[in-house]
Amino acid sequence: MDKIVVFQTFYNPIEANIVKSRLMDAGIQCFLSDENIGGQLGYNQAIGGVRLHLFEKDAETARNLLSEKEE
Repeated sequence: MDKIVVFQTFYNPIEANIVKSRLMDAGIQCFLSDENIGGQLGYNQAIGGVRLHLFEKDAETARNLLSEKEE
């Protein structure tokens, strides 16, 4: 099985969902964690924010895809 890693952490759940959608649209399987707890307590650094997870083998592809979108 492939290793799942935390790819990126967000303190804005909307931004987290936008990035997740971009990756999923490109065929990269990913999911968010701690999305609900932050809504109740606030997305601060003590909680750690919303985490975007994906397979380690897809991390480089995801980085490249997201850097292209920024340019």
